[in-house]
Amino acid sequence: MERLEKIAGEAKVSLLAQAMTFEGDDAGKWLIDIMKASPAKDKRLLVDSYSKVVINDHFVKSLKYLNDAAFRNEVKETANLIDEAKSAGIDVKFTNPIGLFGQKYPLRNHKKMVIADGKISFLGGINFSDHNFEWHDMMVELYDEKLGNNLVSDFDFTWKGVNQSIAVETNEGMLYLFNGAKSQSIYQHLFQHIKSAKKSVQIISPYISEPLLGVLRSVAANGVEITIVSPQENNKSIFKNIILSEQQKGYFQLKEYPGMSHMKAILIDDIKLIFGSSNYDLVSYYFEQEVVFVSEDQHLIKDFISKVMTKVSEVSDTEVFSWFQTKKASTIMNLLNKVGGFASRTFLRPH
Repeated sequence: MERLEKIAGEAKVSLLAQAMTFEGDDAGKWLIDIMKASPAKDKRLLVDSYSKVVINDHFVKSLKYLNDAAFRNEVKETANLIDEAKSAGIDVKFTNPIGLFGQKYPLRNHKKMVIADGKISFLGGINFSDHNFEWHDMMVELYDEKLGNNLVSDFDFTWKGVNQSIAVETNEGMLYLFNGAKSQSIYQHLFQHIKSAKKSVQIISPYISEPLLGVLRSVAANGVEITIVSPQENNKSIFKNIILSEQQKGYFQLKEYPGMSHMKAILIDDIKLIFGSSNYDLVSYYFEQEVVFVSEDQHLIKDFISKVMTKVSEVSDTEVFSWFQTKKASTIMNLLNKVGGFASRTFLRPH
């Protein structure tokens, strides 16, 4: 927060922010305050339409809205904060409309990024809401003008309603912009980084499923040591069940981070780091727009190992699933994979 405040305060040309979740709480108000205070001439905020229907992990149109005055106030404060931002000269736009009856709900823009003057970029998994700020997560600050220019370009495309599907080599690494099922060939390009592993692959993500699990199985078959870090208190229990079920196959070590971890990162042989907004799960793969960066910067990787991996390496998972639970979770994942694939090719094809 201190770094972003400083960078925003120094921006002269543009300050662009994008997230899936934005709420009218302390985190959301903080973002609007620093954007209002920034001398940048072009100040814009992209928020996914998810935040129109879900606030603090609860649907707006629900019994909770009727029965909980505090929740109704949260919804109201979010709308008020958007109006305040617009009145202060910050352009705000919502991406990916949900549809009349919510039929486009899976088609989310899941990107999280901030770009200042097209030169300094923040990429990672953090949304602008209090409950997201409480989770284990990260944003990486990058000084790469080619990266910044490409992210500004992508921001502008998204602003116009166009979703990119490209891989771009920048000064400091490789940038991937995904558009759900339309990016399957680019995902395969990204997965080659994982398949090139010689010794180890360490993954931190709350929502792992296929297609990443299939990639990991093939890598493990070559003798590569696989470690997965998953949250103990996953806010989406189906993914906790899936990873515990997959653990029974014995090709990876599972460690649980206390509480909720929302971080998305893959460390390969301690020399290559993949990070960004994607969980490489069924939802990202078939439906969502994502931003991912691959870096071999050893200073960054050393920092990541020191600040992240050493903190999550001590607690191992000991929970054992029964045969019934394992079979149930595996069946659910296979069904979701088939349904997701069909939907993304037909009535829920990303645009």
